[in-house]
Amino acid sequence: MTVLRHYKMTAAEDRATDLHAALVDLAVKVTPLPGCEKVELFADPKDGATFVFVEHWRSIEDHEAAGAALGKHAFAPVAATLSAPPEGRYLEPIPLG
Repeated sequence: MTVLRHYKMTAAEDRATDLHAALVDLAVKVTPLPGCEKVELFADPKDGATFVFVEHWRSIEDHEAAGAALGKHAFAPVAATLSAPPEGRYLEPIPLG
């Protein structure tokens, strides 16, 4: 079953455009990694500095292996634009019906 990795991030003052670009760049790096099924990026329509980055993985282990393969340098451009550390969590879809 697919596992989601959900991150909520808020840009530092006047850095929303930079965070948006860094997240698009990160999605391009993450998407081809083994076990990644898809990456989605959402913007808060009422708060232009807040984004939600959602990764779809075959398993938590695939996500952890991908993070190790990418290394911390891949996340540095994102981290440089944030007002605070991202809020992250794993989520499992619940079938409806």
